[in-house]
Amino acid sequence: MVSKITLNFYSISSNFNDVLLRLCNKIVYSEESLYVNFNKSDTKKDVDKFLWVSQRNNFLPHKTHGEKISKKDKIILFDGCYKKLQRIERFNTLIVSPCVKIKKFEIFKKFLIFSYAKQNLFDSKIKNDISKNNFIVNWYQELSPFKWKKI
Repeated sequence: MVSKITLNFYSISSNFNDVLLRLCNKIVYSEESLYVNFNKSDTKKDVDKFLWVSQRNNFLPHKTHGEKISKKDKIILFDGCYKKLQRIERFNTLIVSPCVKIKKFEIFKKFLIFSYAKQNLFDSKIKNDISKNNFIVNWYQELSPFKWKKI
């Protein structure tokens, strides 16, 4: 039996970098490993720098695609089309930044897709259409900074 792909849509009002930092801080202490998808190399480089210097007296361990990946690495930043990645098997989740557009959901078991609330990209019709295509769909809206409500 083929397992269903889970799509988690997040409509955010906070800055994506801040949301990503909080999410990745949890990932570092979990069993999960993930890729973070950006549309441009410059955006990836800016977020890479942000994750290294944003926390006082601390940094968030991560790598960028192209660096040597060890077994302890859990977070990999990359830019471009995720289908061109040589995916490492233990990386089952893809975080999609608000600037990236995805046409087809495959290869990964779980997608976390972020969009700014002001872009108004998600609605119940889209959720119903996607759900009909044999995906598990969850949709979250940020009500206040880092406080989520499942829609």
